[in-house]
Amino acid sequence: MGAQRRSALAVAVALGFAGSVPLAAGLGAAPAAATSPGPGAYQNPLLADDAPDPDIVESAGTYYAFTTLGPTLFSPSTDSFQPIQLFTSTDLATWTRVPGTGPLGAYPPWSKDAQIGYQFDTWAPSVAQIGGTWVMYYAIDASYDGVHCLAVATSTSVAGPYATQGSPLLCQRGAGPTGAALGGSLDPDLVAAPGGTDYLVWKSNDGSSTGPAFLWSEALAPGGLSFAPGTSPTVLMTQTQPWESTVENPSMVEDQGIWYLFYSAGYYGDSTYSVGYAVCAGPTGPCSKPANHPILGSAGAVVGPGGEWAFQDQAGNWWMAYAAWTAGEVGYPQWARSMRMDPLCFADGGQGGGGNPVVLGPSAGPEPFAQSCPALDPAGGYRMVASDGGLFSFGRAPFYGSRGGLSIGAPMVAVADDPSTGGYWEVTSSGQVYTFGGARYDGAPGGVHDIVGMAASPDGGGYWLVASDGGIFAYGDAGFYGSMGGQRLNSPVVGMAAAPDGLGYWLVAADGGIFSFGDASFFGSAGSLHLNRPVVGMAAMPNGLGYWLAASDGGVFAYGDAPFRGSTGGLTLNRPVVAMMADGVGGYWLVASDGGIFSFGAAPFEGSAGSFTLNKPVVGAAPG
Repeated sequence: MGAQRRSALAVAVALGFAGSVPLAAGLGAAPAAATSPGPGAYQNPLLADDAPDPDIVESAGTYYAFTTLGPTLFSPSTDSFQPIQLFTSTDLATWTRVPGTGPLGAYPPWSKDAQIGYQFDTWAPSVAQIGGTWVMYYAIDASYDGVHCLAVATSTSVAGPYATQGSPLLCQRGAGPTGAALGGSLDPDLVAAPGGTDYLVWKSNDGSSTGPAFLWSEALAPGGLSFAPGTSPTVLMTQTQPWESTVENPSMVEDQGIWYLFYSAGYYGDSTYSVGYAVCAGPTGPCSKPANHPILGSAGAVVGPGGEWAFQDQAGNWWMAYAAWTAGEVGYPQWARSMRMDPLCFADGGQGGGGNPVVLGPSAGPEPFAQSCPALDPAGGYRMVASDGGLFSFGRAPFYGSRGGLSIGAPMVAVADDPSTGGYWEVTSSGQVYTFGGARYDGAPGGVHDIVGMAASPDGGGYWLVASDGGIFAYGDAGFYGSMGGQRLNSPVVGMAAAPDGLGYWLVAADGGIFSFGDASFFGSAGSLHLNRPVVGMAAMPNGLGYWLAASDGGVFAYGDAPFRGSTGGLTLNRPVVAMMADGVGGYWLVASDGGIFSFGAAPFEGSAGSFTLNKPVVGAAPG
């Protein structure tokens, strides 16, 4: 965790529901007890204790969770020495706190804790077995200047006690790559690599006071008590994106030959705290960030998930452990950041094989242990269209031409994919339809000047156009099931989505109102809510049992069984979001007017036009 985490001041924050609707944080009650999930299931939070920075290891059929001790449950009369907490479980669902003074046997004599008994300057444990010895790395402050340092302790037993070995392993008091002071070293993570070499990954600086935060890596000597001779720290990454007010708590794992570096960013004390990832060539990098947003963030009752730890259970399934607040109960010392976990998937459709990582959370349970990871759409890719008719294809979505550079009479407003041929349609605000690839022309409404959206029938044999007054125009085998044309609306319609069987559709208005027709079921709307920004589009689940709405600030609203996978509602965007697409397996993309793409859930990032100089802004998008 970051340097600023030791504050015992209460933090009162405004929480965001799906990035758009503010709620109020509450204070003043004890943490709620963890709930029993029942057989074959788990339920978050896993325990009521304050337990940030969880690190979970398994030994002889028992799971051990080492965590930081936060100020919520600390009592000088009973916790005179408990810098690191330990919890155990045999099933990952029910956890018990190990009583006593904690797994760390004593403060090292060179630490501030040993000198003045500060109690809260020891955190972020990382534990693993190296040879026949259990080794713990942790962060602690040096006594004479308060700089954060990394320490290493050993034990013959996984439960400890652990005895700190020698002087600090690393403190990084000097200047960093930008010339600013590094501000010490913290948040260690032990990485086991092929060939018997172990590595340590950690963070320097708090990301705000004296310069940017960096994540580092260096090889360890055999036994793990020092760095390998002749090596030096290597920078893996730094904070580069708007949501990254710092980067911290690295957790690096390898799966099917791909190295993933998970990290936390934002401020741990409010809803901005989230988890992102980078892909690295190896334990010492280089690393790159495929996405420009978190893969795990605040949602519903879960606020500020972070301090993550990726691990595998005895069956080889991947999980992500993390800590988070509960909505309405945010801030030290009144409330607890409790330990939680959810399945970690990779975008090959299973819990292994490499690809875009997906966390099936944050959940508030109960959730079954046996969960299916999402499978990728075999078609892959997506397209976006600009108001001048220019089209951009990404991934495996082929380019068959566009109206860019040609006269179109009225601005383009939408693009729709033909699922039968892989071709596509472009439509203007006047209702002129243009076909590309194998997409068939089935007609267009003449003289109409307020078309705002388009959807294709599931078999590609027709399409619908929708106007801002809710009027529907159906062509080919796309049936007419009703419209809002001729009725008074509170806000104009801005988009539509087709039911998966083609026997209905939904319309969405700028105020979040939903109108359902045919067999498209109504699952709720944002029409009665006060929105920070207007809704600009929607997308439906492939089973027709839910849908998402997207606002121009990237806030996402999920209804029915459509899972909330994240949003950009709390970020500062270069340009507003103008469209939303579903990937067909429970993930989605948001598209900005500059062509920027934000991918969530299993929806893979296949590229964007965000770095291009566009003649006209992007106005619509469709999966290819």
